[in-house]
Amino acid sequence: MRLTRKLIQLKAGIIEFTDFYALGIVNPDINFDENDRKAFLNACLDYFNDQPFGYISVRNHSYSINPLIYLELNKIDNLRAFAIVSRTSIGRGNAKIEGQFFNKPFGIFETKRDAEEWINAEVKKSIDTN
Repeated sequence: MRLTRKLIQLKAGIIEFTDFYALGIVNPDINFDENDRKAFLNACLDYFNDQPFGYISVRNHSYSINPLIYLELNKIDNLRAFAIVSRTSIGRGNAKIEGQFFNKPFGIFETKRDAEEWINAEVKKSIDTN
């Protein structure tokens, strides 16, 4: 079971922080752009500092995202894994395309619980191997 440590509201959505990961929910009908990526990423980096963490994107709403943002996320050393939760086959298909741009562990899930279990394991595994 996850324990929320902090919750913040950004222009494009909310981020919930736990010990090992951030869980982001983007507002409906957002064109998630470079400024939004920076805002979400900076919030994560501020919260986790240099500690390893994972990120879960919960896709409750339809919004567009440029998959090239993952090229920048690859450069964040302490971002160890990324998960997407989508209940629709179209959303999971889009996530598969996004995953091609991310060179770290990347998971696609139908439930938040499955994503949380996976991301916790991936982050802990990355800590144990370093």
